[in-house]
Parts: sequence; structure tokens; C-alpha cells
Amino acid sequence: MNKNSNSEAVKKSLVLSGLVGTAGLFIAKLLGLVYSIPLSTILGSDAYMSYYGTAYRIYSYILNIFTAGFPFAIATMVAKYTVRNDNRALKKIRVISHTLMALVGFLGMVVMFAFSWLLARVVADGSGVKIMGTCLRILSFAIFLVPILSSYRGFWQGRKEMGEYALSQVFEQIFRVGFLLTMAFLIVYVFHQKRVYALYTAVMSTSIAALAGIIQIAYFDKKNYGEIVEGAKNQTAATRSKRKLFQEFISLALPYLGVAVLGYSDDIYNSILLPASLKLAGYSGKDQAVILSATNYVGTKITAIPMILSPGFAAALIPHITSARTEGDVRKIEHNVLDCINIILYIGLPVSFCIYLYARDIYHILFYTSNLTLASNCLKWMAIEGIMQTLMPVVTNIMMALGMKKETLQNLVAYVVIKGVSLIVFIMLLGYPGIALSSVPGVLYIVIRSFHQMQKQYDIHFQKVIEVLVKCLIGLVLMLGVCFVLRKIGIDGTQGRKIIALGKVFINIVMTLGAYLALTSAFRLPQAVFHTDIISALKRRMHKNRETA
Repeated sequence: MNKNSNSEAVKKSLVLSGLVGTAGLFIAKLLGLVYSIPLSTILGSDAYMSYYGTAYRIYSYILNIFTAGFPFAIATMVAKYTVRNDNRALKKIRVISHTLMALVGFLGMVVMFAFSWLLARVVADGSGVKIMGTCLRILSFAIFLVPILSSYRGFWQGRKEMGEYALSQVFEQIFRVGFLLTMAFLIVYVFHQKRVYALYTAVMSTSIAALAGIIQIAYFDKKNYGEIVEGAKNQTAATRSKRKLFQEFISLALPYLGVAVLGYSDDIYNSILLPASLKLAGYSGKDQAVILSATNYVGTKITAIPMILSPGFAAALIPHITSARTEGDVRKIEHNVLDCINIILYIGLPVSFCIYLYARDIYHILFYTSNLTLASNCLKWMAIEGIMQTLMPVVTNIMMALGMKKETLQNLVAYVVIKGVSLIVFIMLLGYPGIALSSVPGVLYIVIRSFHQMQKQYDIHFQKVIEVLVKCLIGLVLMLGVCFVLRKIGIDGTQGRKIIALGKVFINIVMTLGAYLALTSAFRLPQAVFHTDIISALKRRMHKNRETA
């Protein structure tokens, strides 16, 4: 099968599109995890790691407020007018999206820069206020550049070019990691400057990488946009005016923006409300730094591994469901929805459970902390956050793609209220476990409510989802047992020399996940979820490779 036929196969399949998008994000997030390991050593401080993680939480939230709705709106409109073969409309959408994203990005940059001192005083104290303020001001420049990059990605996402979508993510992260680690290393170990300058360089890398990402995807755009230009020249059918397209764009973007502001409220809760709640709960300043580092730095990096399923499949969902709705294919809509949720459960649950099983191993081998027990226990609880924040964005994006904007926003408003109240109450009653547990009531409300609304409006039935969930949970029980037995016989990465511990934990993880795959294959879950027999496909591939050799 040649490159073009592979590309067409991906475009036609939600499962393949989602997996390609997720693969790119997985590599990008894996690089993010890899760089965070040496960076934590270079920074050498729970406080600096806390500043880094918290600053990014604030940056991410402000970025979402100003821009998050627009890439989804771009992808939705591009998918719609691609199905209609309206190339003139696509040209207008491109101009509108690039111009608007640059404007809102500039506005977001100005707002974050202007209010950096106030935000720093809210989340830090003492000398930390100046450091946090500087981090936020440096990050504000990225809020101008990242939306422009997102505009390009949204356009080609709508064209179902998930290969470029994934490549763009990976390229940006490789450039960021290379710049960050090289400069941080030189600052601390070659020029012998204060470690705080390595922190500033780390946050600066976001803007540098975004600029490099724009150059890369603009090159792809230049090579592939000509097809649309040529189609527009030959188009005889009527098209919509730029004014009508702009109105349609705004009507799509505003609900998506509302979803982003509400759906990513965890960023603002964990950066502002969490430190205040920990103080009220009586944690010392030293313990607060450990918990915030474990939650906002290490926890964010580790839980990003299962959570990449959300943006990966959300990116694929929008053009596929939009196309199905435009074509009026109700059964195709149901298949897309069920496939997406089942894959999230099948992959997301065991990966999130691994965070719980190997939290102490992860800290012992990879990350700096002044309190291993407290930090690793925090990370264990973040496993719950991992699966909750993997499932919720997918469900809300499905609802938005189905045109159920009002219901989605109502559900998210309820989530924000439940989460905010739960965070304070749970931390006061339970301590740091409340950070993760506070997500459970709100996410369960969104999932149950959304399933009911989708069933009512689109006659989508979720019995298969329940079956997949039950079989996955049985697989998790087996994982727990296998991991426990392996630890008992000495295959344990929580102690000893790091390189040896790394080898042991690798063996443990492979055997534990292998047991999950074997059991779920006996239940025929891969066949049901991916519409293929993974083990048989692997055997065929191995047999083919032997014949080729």
C-alpha cells in the first residue's frame, strides 16, 4: 500500500484518524515527560518545579479563554465545506481564521502580561512573587504565537490531514525540548549561573517552539494549499459571502470557547484554589511545595500520557461526525461515538492504572523530590485525575460535534460548581487525596447526563460501552495481581540503583500490561473496539517479516 492510499485510509476511518492523532500527541507528550526528568535535576528545587508547573497551568487557562474555541470551529467549518466541495468558501475561511487568531492571540498576550503581577501575588509569596511574575510575563508571548499555529492546525485537521496534525505536534515539541535542555544545561553547568535563569529559559522555550512550529506547518500549507486554490478557480457553484462565513465561524467558536473556559477550569483551580485550600488544611510551606510540584509539575506530565487520547480523538471526531451529520448518516454517527468512547476506556483505564501502580517507581527513578513518600502518594491519587480528565473532554467534544451546544454548556457549568466546592471540602476533610477525588462527582455527572441526552436526541445506545467498561475493570484487577506478585519476587523499581530499578520496572510494566492484553483478548475486546484482532495481526506481521528476511 503506497503513501497516498495509507493517507486516504486514515481519512476515511475515525479509529485510524484518532490513533494517528493520538500517536503524534503521544510522542509529543512523551518528549515532554523525558525532558521534565533532567529539567527537574537542573532546577533542583520543589519550589522551582512548582513555579514552572503552576505558571503553565495559568498560561494554559488564559490561552484557552482567548483561543480554545477557534481551532475546533475552524476544523468544523473546513470539514463541512470540504464535503460540499466549496473551495471558494475554504479560501475565505482560511483568511478569516488566520486574521482572527492573530488578533485574539495579541489581546491574550497583553492581558496576561498586564495582570502577571496580580496573578503572581495570588499563587506565591515572598521572593516567589517576583519569580512567578517573571515566568508569567515570559509565557505571555507564547499566547500570541500559539493561536496562529493552532489556526493552521485547525484548517488541516478539518481536511482530515491527521498525519500533518500529528507531525506538527511532534516537531514543535522536539524543537522545544532541544532548546530548553540545551540552554538550561549551559546556563547552570557551563556558565554557572543561578538555577532560576534555567527556569526562565524553560518557560521561554514555549514561544521559541511555537515560532518554529509555524514555519514547519506553513511549509506544508504552501505545498498543499494549491489544490484548494485550483479548485476555487474551476468552481462554478455558488458560495457563501465572507460576512456569512464570519458569522457562522463566530456562532461555532463561541460555544466551543465556553466549553474550553469551563472544561479547563481545573487549570485555574489547581493553580489558584489548590494552594489556598492546602493552606487552610494546615499543610506546612515545605509540604505545600512538594504537593504542588507532584500535582502541577510531575502529575501534569504523567497524567498527560492517558489524557492525550482526548485531544487525539477529539481532533479526529470533529471532521468525521461533521461529515456524517452533513450527509445525514445517523448510524455512522452512532458507530463513531461508540468507537471513540470504547477506545478511550480500553486504552485510558490501564494506562491511568499504571500511574497508581508505579507512582513510587516513577519518583524513585525519574524525578527529584525532598519527600518521596508524600510526592509518590500524591501521584498515586492523580491516576484518578488521569482517567477523569481523559474521558470528560471526549464526551463534551462528542456533544459539541453533535450540535448539542446548549446541553454541553449546561453540563459544564454544573461540573465547574461541583468541582470547585468538592475541591475545598475534600481537601479539608481528606487532605491531598481530595485534589483528585474532587473531579469524580462532576465528571460522573457530565458522562451520565451526556449519555442520556445523546440517547434521547440521536437514539445512541451505550450498552456496549458498559460491557467494555466491565471487562476492562476485570483486566485491571488482573493487572493489580500480576504487579503484586512480580514485586514479591523482586521485580520492583522502588529501590536500589536507578538504572537497575528502571530495568525491573520496565519488565514489571510489560508483563502487567501483557496480562491485561491477553485477558481482554480472551474477552475479544480488541476485536470489538478496534474492529480487528490485534494479536492475530501482530502474528501475521511477524510471519511476514520472517518471510521477507
